[in-house]
Amino acid sequence: MNLWTVLYAVAGCSLLSFVVTKVRAPGFHVDGKHVFITGGSSGIGLAMAKKYAKAGAKISIIARDIKKLEKAKKEIEAVQKHADAPVFTQSCDVVDFEAVKKAVQAANAFHKRSMDHVVCSAGAVEPGYFMEQDVAGFRRSMDINYFGCLHVVHAALPAMIKQHEEEGGNDGGQIVLVGSGFSLMACIGSAQYSSSKYALRGLAESLRNELKLYDIRVSVFYPGNVDTPMLEHEQALTPPETKTIEGVSSPLSPEAATQTLVNGIAKGHFSITTDPLVYLLRILSNGVTPRHNTVLEAATLPLIIIIQFGFLVFMDAVVEYSRWQRSKQRQTGKKEQ
Repeated sequence: MNLWTVLYAVAGCSLLSFVVTKVRAPGFHVDGKHVFITGGSSGIGLAMAKKYAKAGAKISIIARDIKKLEKAKKEIEAVQKHADAPVFTQSCDVVDFEAVKKAVQAANAFHKRSMDHVVCSAGAVEPGYFMEQDVAGFRRSMDINYFGCLHVVHAALPAMIKQHEEEGGNDGGQIVLVGSGFSLMACIGSAQYSSSKYALRGLAESLRNELKLYDIRVSVFYPGNVDTPMLEHEQALTPPETKTIEGVSSPLSPEAATQTLVNGIAKGHFSITTDPLVYLLRILSNGVTPRHNTVLEAATLPLIIIIQFGFLVFMDAVVEYSRWQRSKQRQTGKKEQ
């Protein structure tokens, strides 16, 4: 078997995989569906609410800040497909499970329909050196980024499942968990954030398999840097080594990021990314989850492993250089004393 035969076989199988995925894609048919979004007053959550509203969905958003919620409500109403469609808003902290359950019940009653799609976008990021962060911060990060999503999904599922059983069909709804590129890798300065996002990824992978019992699809979103209200705060706390490893790149707008997310949902993808490097990480760290194109990803995996090794060397070199600089500064300080 010569090289061209192998290449033709890979190309043919890749094309077949693409066609099968295209045919089986669920699409983004949400007109009249009820969508519940956390962190819906800004950033990815608000941008996603607008995407759903433009497609005709009934929108429910929760966040902590009442004023931001009211502003977000007006922005959603300005772009929604159905001009007279009411938008549900409620101040709610996703860390409080009882408050989340009440918000879910109130949203279902408001729209007279249980949720069809749930988007968990609320989150927080606190970069910093591990030894300079207290343990309480790690617990807080888990409460918001992991348990915040778990609370919403756990509260929403019973009514979603009941509604699907009553209506029948093969579309039980959609769960979207917003992770991060740091759900797939971790480096200096990211211990607190990555820990919570890795946990969220584990939840998503488990739910993806389990919720097939009810025809409910699950997707996890791994965006790169997105221009959200959190970004400026994040950059101020990010250690210089982390910034070097991440590299200099312009953050995506929430609108651009969520368009990628909508496209991924429409294609039926489990893992959805916005950044080419994060996409490679996704292929490398796929675990036992569906791939976008199994044959093509298998064929490119050797090259991706080489790229991964190069990045690993670079990442460690950045930290080792920082250690050398610190040692040099200490020696200089001793000489001056």
